[in-house]
Amino acid sequence: RSSAFNCFRHGICQREEGKDPVIEGVAIVTEQETVLYEGSDWREIEVIDPACITKEVIDNEDIKLNLLHQRSASFARSNKREGTLNLDTREDGLHFSTPVPDCDLGTRAKALIDNGTYTGCSFEFWPQDYSVEERDGKDGKKEYVVRHTKFARIGAITIGMDPAYEQTSVGLREMYRETHNEETPEQKQE
Repeated sequence: RSSAFNCFRHGICQREEGKDPVIEGVAIVTEQETVLYEGSDWREIEVIDPACITKEVIDNEDIKLNLLHQRSASFARSNKREGTLNLDTREDGLHFSTPVPDCDLGTRAKALIDNGTYTGCSFEFWPQDYSVEERDGKDGKKEYVVRHTKFARIGAITIGMDPAYEQTSVGLREMYRETHNEETPEQKQE
């Protein structure tokens, strides 16, 4: 299978750039309604506004790339000094690429993307500004549409499985810290 086929099908892929492999994909999709949670008579839908991921916002973050939401499994970062994670804001969302590092995490990520185990991305963020619209769905369920217009911070992109955003294979994020007021790892160190 070609890399283009894998990128289209999975949202993330590994491609060869000369002899050096590169992992690339779409980590955050904008202007797409995505059902995050659903009950018997309700559903929660999320929409990310493009203002959340402008170049100015992204350039001021030190975003890590990891596996399965594990900080101990980070293998790239976007900071300007030593960063290997390239981020590109586009109309449809936040695209990324990074050379596959010559380490166990790089080898594992590459192999699991190639065999289709890792099919998408997720991201860690702290919301700042958002609105919630309540509406009736076509099937009669009550819908709560959360539209994020500004993030307080984006901490990480993670490569994983079972993406919630099927349009670009961006995965379901864990908002546990936001609802439980836990500090970020960096805040705990300070």
